[in-house]
Amino acid sequence: MIKKCKYFILTIILILFLFNLDIVISSTKDASIIFFNKVFVSVFPFIILSDILIYYDYHLFLKKIFGKLFSKIFNIDSNTSIIFILSLLSSSPNNAIFIKDMLDNNEIDLKTANKIINYTFFPSISFVIGVIGLNIFKSLKIGFILWLFVLLNNILIGLYLRKEKNINLVTNKISKDKNIFIVLKKSILKGINTSFIILGNLIFFMIINNIILKYININSVIFSIISSMLELTNGINIISNLNISFNIKLILSLFSLSFSGFSIIFQAISILSDYKINIKRILVLRLIFSIITVIIFYLILITCSTIITLITITTITTRI
Repeated sequence: MIKKCKYFILTIILILFLFNLDIVISSTKDASIIFFNKVFVSVFPFIILSDILIYYDYHLFLKKIFGKLFSKIFNIDSNTSIIFILSLLSSSPNNAIFIKDMLDNNEIDLKTANKIINYTFFPSISFVIGVIGLNIFKSLKIGFILWLFVLLNNILIGLYLRKEKNINLVTNKISKDKNIFIVLKKSILKGINTSFIILGNLIFFMIINNIILKYININSVIFSIISSMLELTNGINIISNLNISFNIKLILSLFSLSFSGFSIIFQAISILSDYKINIKRILVLRLIFSIITVIIFYLILITCSTIITLITITTITTRI
C-alpha cells in the first residue's frame, strides 16, 4: 500500500513537471539567481573555512574556552561548541556541514549529531538584520530583535533535549597532512559538491512552491505561511508584500525564521545523507518550538503595547 502511494505521488509530480515546463524553467532560473546572489556568497566561504578549522583542530581550542559552559547548558559533548558557535555566526545549512566534518573525523558520535542538529538552524545574521530588519521593516533594531528570538528558539530546543543522555566520545589522534595547499584543495572540492546539493534543493522547492501557486487558490496569508515553510527566502519576500498589519508581518517573519523551511532542512539532510539523521524529529521539534517562540513574542508585544498605551493615557490625564 505504501509503495503504491509512493509511486502515485511520484507520478503526479512527474506529470506536473511535464505540463508546467515554463514554471520549471523560470523557477530554476529564479532559484539559481537567489542561490548565486545570496546563498553561495555566504555559504561557500564558510564551507572552506569550517573544513580547514576542524582539520586543524580549532574545535579543541574552542572547547577549552566554551566547552564546559556549553556542555553544562545543553548536556552534550563539549566538542560540539564549535558547531553551535560557527552555525550562529554563519547560516544554515552550514550547521550540517560542520556536523558532517566532525562525524567524518570521528570527533562526535551519531547520537550527538542527531541531538545538536535540532538547535543549530540559524539564518544569516546579515539576512535577518539587514534584509528583513532594514529593507522590510525599515529598522535595524527590529532585525536584531528577530534574530534574538531565533536564537531563543534554538536555545529552547537545546534545553528541551538536554535530558537525553550524553555520550563522551574518546577519539584517537589521527595523523594529518599539514600541507595547507592540499587541505585547501580538498576543502574547495568539498565546498563545490555541497553547494550544488544546496542549489538542487533550492530549485526543487521553488518549483513546487510555484506550481502550488498556479493550481491552488488560497488566502494570501495562508499561502505566505506555506511558501515560507517550503522555502524561507521566497516566503519572506511574499510576506513583505502582504497587505496586513505591521505586527502580523513581524509574527509571520519570526515563525518563518524560527522554522527555517523544508528547503534548508532538506539541504542539511542531503549533506548528511551518509549518516542516519532523524528528519521527523527535526521537523516536529522546529514546528512546535517555532509556535512557542511566536507565542512568547506575541505576549511580549501585547505587554509592551499595553504599557505604552497606559503611559500615554496617564500622561494625557496628567496634562488635563
